[in-house]
Amino acid sequence: MIHTKEIIFSMRKITISLLIALYFVTPALKASDKEQQLVLEVYPQWYSTEDYTVQGNIGIQKVFENDDWVKYYVKPSVSYGLDKNWALHGGLGLYYTNYKEEDNNFETRPYLGVSHFYTLTEKWKLSAYLRVEERFNDNKEDSTRLRLRLRTHYTMNPLSNEDSWHKFTFGVEGFKSYYHDESNIDSQDTYDHESRVTLGLERSLNKQEKLRFELAWKYQSPPGEISSSDSNTVYFKIQYYPMWGKRLSNTLNDQDVDQAIDQ
Repeated sequence: MIHTKEIIFSMRKITISLLIALYFVTPALKASDKEQQLVLEVYPQWYSTEDYTVQGNIGIQKVFENDDWVKYYVKPSVSYGLDKNWALHGGLGLYYTNYKEEDNNFETRPYLGVSHFYTLTEKWKLSAYLRVEERFNDNKEDSTRLRLRLRTHYTMNPLSNEDSWHKFTFGVEGFKSYYHDESNIDSQDTYDHESRVTLGLERSLNKQEKLRFELAWKYQSPPGEISSSDSNTVYFKIQYYPMWGKRLSNTLNDQDVDQAIDQ
């Protein structure tokens, strides 16, 4: 009975937080002249005593004000902490996009990555994440994509402080795609670079659960040419993190191992 009450109370806190976030973000998205997309994710994480984690990522993504397409995805992954600063990552993304007026698309995305974590102060942290992924599509051009993310976060309160703002994050990520069919390079050239700027705010529900709210801007250009990019998108992302295992004794606990916005 006690466990059931805890679940109900937790769901109530999640619902209230989501409603508040949507209330404040919706006017900003509607006022923007860029394409707006909404992303909802559940991101379970299990921490072992041997410095590795098993993570899941189940999500849905759509354009904010119409039903032209909806994307569903599942992304299981594993991370291993080499020490307090370095970690290895690997996973597989499965994406299904349901289009209203086009052929639907299924994409398989295996990837490998390495990350480095650095402590500036007790509250300020820096992390870098380099990743290579293959993208195999039913109805689009297959490609290999390189990704580099730099992110910093500031811890306002420990996760154990229930119902408090836990962490603020800021990240910049650059992408470079190499298409498998070289005959399409000229036609795809405008879109072989992407850049993303992300602001995030995390709220602790209890010591094993948290919510993250992210606002991200995507530009179809290299990071140095963001100001001149014609094609860009605004994402609002809500993630729910349930966590299990020996989190405090795992070297990955503070290393910001979760993935950035992943579209």
